Amino acid sequence: MRRLLSACALLVLAGTAASAEDGPRFLNRTGQTIVKMYLAAAGTKSWGADQCKNDDEGMVDHNERMTLVGVKSGRYDIKLSEQGGRTCIAKNIELKEGAQFVVRDTDLTECSK
Repeated sequence: MRRLLSACALLVLAGTAASAEDGPRFLNRTGQTIVKMYLAAAGTKSWGADQCKNDDEGMVDHNERMTLVGVKSGRYDIKLSEQGGRTCIAKNIELKEGAQFVVRDTDLTECSK
């Protein structure tokens, strides 16, 4: 009985750890370091929390990955601020829980400094 309870406890802990990492994973291919990242449902301006605050360094370098927190599958507009001060939007990007998505320079529109 104790073995069964121990095994169940380990499965619950493993499931909790896995679910924290099941958010969409951003791969930065913009060529710039991203210091702020906000998401809104595609076509809206209801920006969520800064996802870069979930990164250990608070920024995402070129070719680095970051798991998003509290983000469900769907289509999103993504507002990115670069280390150099430029802010751009990537529109209508599909995100899937547990899957990687890429943002490239060619995805960025509406850029301003």
